[in-house]
Amino acid sequence: VELVYANPVSCLLRIALGAYAVYWCVPRGREFYDYSHQLAEGLSQPQIMFKAKTYNGQEVMVDDYREAYWWLRDKTPEDARVMAWWDYGYQITGIGERTTIADGNTWNHEHIATLGLILSGNEQKAHSIARHLADYVLVWAGGGGDDLAKSPHMARIGNSVFRDICPGDPTCSKFGFYQGGQPTPMMEECLLYKLTMHGQRGIAANESLFQHVFTSRYGKVRIFKVRRVSLKSKKWVADPANRRCDAPGSWYCVGQYPPALAPLIARRKNFAQLEDFNTKRSSEDEAYDKEYHERMSGRKGPSDGPGGGGGSKGRPGLWYLGCVGAEALLGEERTYSGGADGSTLAEARAFAKEAGSRYVALARSGMDGHAFAIPALPPDWKAGSLDDAGCSTPCLDFQAYGCGCADELCAEAGVSAVRGEEHVRRWAIYEVVAKGKKKAKKGSPKDEM
Repeated sequence: VELVYANPVSCLLRIALGAYAVYWCVPRGREFYDYSHQLAEGLSQPQIMFKAKTYNGQEVMVDDYREAYWWLRDKTPEDARVMAWWDYGYQITGIGERTTIADGNTWNHEHIATLGLILSGNEQKAHSIARHLADYVLVWAGGGGDDLAKSPHMARIGNSVFRDICPGDPTCSKFGFYQGGQPTPMMEECLLYKLTMHGQRGIAANESLFQHVFTSRYGKVRIFKVRRVSLKSKKWVADPANRRCDAPGSWYCVGQYPPALAPLIARRKNFAQLEDFNTKRSSEDEAYDKEYHERMSGRKGPSDGPGGGGGSKGRPGLWYLGCVGAEALLGEERTYSGGADGSTLAEARAFAKEAGSRYVALARSGMDGHAFAIPALPPDWKAGSLDDAGCSTPCLDFQAYGCGCADELCAEAGVSAVRGEEHVRRWAIYEVVAKGKKKAKKGSPKDEM
């Protein structure tokens, strides 16, 4: 062995292999280092203010979120509790200096589901719960990535614990919007819709239950005061004797719900039965899990839900331009939305029109997806054009046309992330045109859009 190892030829071979390894690894290591630092810098500079253009083309600074949080700080009692979807919890606490019901560190799935139950329920039912937990309710409104865009997730998370929210339908397909933006009956009656749309289209919250107290300058945030708050429950929760801490004097206290909510909490189904693979699940849990994934993947869907029924007829007024895998090719002025805006052409068109944008890009992920409204495409966007199976993932409403793909749907299509992208995406890009408008050239169904 020593003779072979000390052999000049063997030494030269090892040196050559080592040099090649260094030659191959160093540039890739530098590329990874640069990319990691660029990503870290982007993630470490969150913005709650941004530039936008009004319908008349005027450029404005949208400062609605800071404005709302400072209103909480300046106009509400110091012991006020604010109910909002968990996404905004840190901002409410850090900028608004008020207690929030949930934030990004709320690992208790059942608690998040309870918020989902409140927001997706009708006003009377929601108020009967909220009055024991919060003094104010804050919602993001104004389109784009507002709370209505997130609403499907609220109902689904709630239904995973409270199965009577959407009986027999784990994806809550009837909690959404029809083509053209018309809400389903369930959506139209829910608290979230009433608060988000308050003051528009003749829609108003029941102010004997939730009193409107603030709307930001551009309508991005609305705040409502919970009427007839249970002072008994509030006092009980604030009592240190009712806190459950891991050790005396510890900062980690899981807290408890007030006794008035005991019947509700007793109804909750422990979500660990679905996510804990070390625990034997019942046949009911297995069936629920299977049904959920089949519907989310698009392999199974309701016949009477939004976008159901095997697709729509006619033309939604969009012209297919192409498909890309890099988000940067969609331009810097893009506006994000989610939910049905990223899986149905009708909703995508309505979103783009509302944003005053000429183009829209979709990346479908099951019954939902991602969408960007785009005022203008970069001149070089076609340099990254793709034409693979991921681009052709059918839309939920017009199944002859592609809505792109995201994550699991891209994996099913056998495509991967393009170089430099963190997520697997195929963005189907469309131009908004007048409905019924036809182009001179003939082509595939995509081209005829």
